[in-house]
Amino acid sequence: MIFKIAFKNIWRNKLRSWTVITAIALGIFGGLAVISTATGLSEMRQNNAIRTYVSHLQIHDSAYLKYGALDDTIAKEKDILKFIKKNSNTAGVSARLRIESFVQSAGGTSGILLNGINPTDEKRVTIISEMLQEGNFLEDFNRKPPILISQKLATKLNAKVKTTIQCSFTGAGGLPVTGVFKVVDIFSTSNSMYDEINAFVRIEDLRAMSQVYGSHEIAITLQDEEQVESFRDELIEHFPTHHIATWRGIAPELGYADKMMDLVMTIFLIIIMLALAFGIVNTMLMAVLERKKELGMLISVGMNKQKVFWMIVWESIFLALIAGPLGIAASFLAIQFFGRQGIDLSFAAEGLRSVGLDSIIYPKLNPVYYIVIGILVVITAIISCIYPAKKALELNPSETLRTA
Repeated sequence: MIFKIAFKNIWRNKLRSWTVITAIALGIFGGLAVISTATGLSEMRQNNAIRTYVSHLQIHDSAYLKYGALDDTIAKEKDILKFIKKNSNTAGVSARLRIESFVQSAGGTSGILLNGINPTDEKRVTIISEMLQEGNFLEDFNRKPPILISQKLATKLNAKVKTTIQCSFTGAGGLPVTGVFKVVDIFSTSNSMYDEINAFVRIEDLRAMSQVYGSHEIAITLQDEEQVESFRDELIEHFPTHHIATWRGIAPELGYADKMMDLVMTIFLIIIMLALAFGIVNTMLMAVLERKKELGMLISVGMNKQKVFWMIVWESIFLALIAGPLGIAASFLAIQFFGRQGIDLSFAAEGLRSVGLDSIIYPKLNPVYYIVIGILVVITAIISCIYPAKKALELNPSETLRTA
């Protein structure tokens, strides 16, 4: 009986009830939209970094990260590479020689980091080869050694494909070296800061010029990201004298952003629930004050205060049960649609690239949040109706019946 009365009561003023239901549903929709967009942004930035320059794991000589000297190459490089390739979870491994250089062209100069790579190995570790204008990943060249530069660096140097550029750097023994390269292709990643200071050459060409015959870095990608920590422990056990770090240790800002997402989502959930609570409190308090005479009549004819209390509670719950699924359903459909189609933010492409993001964002939300929101909506409805229900219980039947 109480359920029927409560359900009918919320439709006595349809405009007000639908206004509150719409407001609650829009609040849930907006909150979940922000959370899903933030999740998509965080995951995109993380994935872009792993696939372009961080990788899942990196190995360096312990002294290289401190001093960055040319001769701080990785000891037992062949043994390490053999061990990594033997692991069934390895998706790709690439040894790199990294030398700071000063690059010059007819159009300008800049400081860069020359990355000596094996193109075949690098394709299995990064997606740089998929971000080229012409698809020439240091494979098609004539007499001069090939080099890959970014679009941002090409603009700075006023260079293009087939432009000859000169790189000056310090080789083994501190001797100055000047290398002449021909630009064979131009790449562009989602991180403009990375693009500006990195260029790629063949590792054998850089070794021959610098007379440094080792590698400064070994980058590894795994087939299963869940195994990153366990594989790192295994590598440390076999090669304890080397510095071995996961992507969280290499780029701590990515790991920090990943952890901060939980806090951000919690804050937005609190905001959603507060908006929901205020909406229900306002509606139910107005309903109680408008129905003082009716509530006084019910109490005077024998309805006990406990039933009046639960009638108010169920009115609040019904509002939440109607608004909650509407908001969650609308959020689910929107996230599914934009998760496939993406949200195009091309107008802010440069700003996004400066922080390692693409111009198209794909919202994503863990399904558990739909369940959490559903439960929190009901809990919030129960808590927020306590004050209006308490006001109803404080009514004096004799006084309310005498009012006009």
